[in-house]
Amino acid sequence: AAVGGVTPPGEGTPPGDTRLFPRAIEGDGNGFEYAMFLNAAERRLLCLVQPGPYLEGHPGLTHGGAIATIIDSTLGTCALAVVGPVVTANLSIDYLAPVPLGAVLLVEGRAERLEGRKVFLSCQVRGADGDTLHARAT
Repeated sequence: AAVGGVTPPGEGTPPGDTRLFPRAIEGDGNGFEYAMFLNAAERRLLCLVQPGPYLEGHPGLTHGGAIATIIDSTLGTCALAVVGPVVTANLSIDYLAPVPLGAVLLVEGRAERLEGRKVFLSCQVRGADGDTLHARAT
């Protein structure tokens, strides 16, 4: 039941309605500003994201945990489209170049293979120009 106008997680949420953690920061431009585009036939999802000032780690740079969050959300959404609801069992990230706050990133997630209930995915985080590889993950 709602307490003080707040509904506890899971209550009042329709079955199958999936929530993305990046929506947790309120205020336009403060946290995760993103749009996702799915190509179901290719089992691929492209996320266009711009990290806001609330995601700062070192001065002027995006916190690695924020990068991990958008990678996890991109891969999770890709897997959701391919096989349905999933949870992350393992996430391995190689951070290759710092991400300036406000930079526009292209995060590409791909379902590489399926083994029973498992979905194996890969991800690349590039600058909008496509030249700088900021991170890769599996």
